[in-house]
Amino acid sequence: MKKVVKAKNLRAFRIWLEKLGYNVKALADGQGFTFCFNKEYGLVTCELSGNALAMKLGSEFEDHLKA
Repeated sequence: MKKVVKAKNLRAFRIWLEKLGYNVKALADGQGFTFCFNKEYGLVTCELSGNALAMKLGSEFEDHLKA
């Protein structure tokens, strides 16, 4: 299974989403977080899996780190 971001980059990814204007909230059970902006919703779990929006933004984030 493809991961949203590398484990070592998860905290930075969450901060990056907040800086982009996404509203980031931890899940009630502490097993990940959700984010939303303009009716677009993303989910990242503690296993580093997520929905399509999370995968897209995670890939973009990893590309920024490589540059």
